[in-house]
Amino acid sequence: MKRAHYIIAVLVLLLFSSCKKTLDDRFLNPKRQYDLSVEGGFNTRSTTQYIRLSKPALSAEEEPKPISKAVVTVNDGKSDMIFKESATPGVYTTSNRNGPNFNAAYTLKVVYDGQTYTAVDTLRQVVNIVDDFLPLSTTSLGNGVYRLTIPKHTFGYLNPNKWLISYKNIPIWNPGKFDQSKYYSYTHFLGSPNSLYPLNNLKRTYDLGKDDEIIIMKLSLSERYAKYLYDVFMETDWSGLFSAVPVNAVGNVTGNAQGYFYAIDVVDGKYKASEL
Repeated sequence: MKRAHYIIAVLVLLLFSSCKKTLDDRFLNPKRQYDLSVEGGFNTRSTTQYIRLSKPALSAEEEPKPISKAVVTVNDGKSDMIFKESATPGVYTTSNRNGPNFNAAYTLKVVYDGQTYTAVDTLRQVVNIVDDFLPLSTTSLGNGVYRLTIPKHTFGYLNPNKWLISYKNIPIWNPGKFDQSKYYSYTHFLGSPNSLYPLNNLKRTYDLGKDDEIIIMKLSLSERYAKYLYDVFMETDWSGLFSAVPVNAVGNVTGNAQGYFYAIDVVDGKYKASEL
């Protein structure tokens, strides 16, 4: 009898281990492994342009690995901009002297490891800050103190935009910094995702003096880039228990690659807290 119990116990353990391995393989291993990831693009604010190439990580414990020795060019409809790898591995830069080519296609071409990847985005001219609604609010608390509230997402705008509103220790937008996403705010031309996720909690608040300076930077988004970001947020910020059917955010890079190469126009303005 003891021998029978022992055999049953061993069989159950083997079955459990087999099931666990199957579940691990199904849920923990990525369904698709990409050759490279593209970040950055073209902007009208600075002469220096930045694009980062990396090998995506396959697990949460890994870090993306920079991709070196790639050939990177961007055509603005007038000429090619040739990028060179900077002192930071995987970050490619160039100096642009051409004026912006609004409503035209900017085309990225990456040649790496015998493969060619391309991406296209349209440069849309941004609407001046003073001619648009600001995605923030200020409330007077008395004694010259104002509370600044910046929601991360605002819906129903005529034009989609990305914003970086800086004050005190919040840095201004820098195209060479790829870790500023936590400071961005977005105005969407699409409607609310109708998720039960608490969107109201996705905001920043800060108390400022009436003369404290606020720098508002507004970045244009093409319609396709805006739709890509919306799909990304459906999987991240708005992924609640009763949110919409999961989507697969597809970028604009061809081949076995992920990410989005953008072309954006940028304007900025400086204000005092009491002026907003």
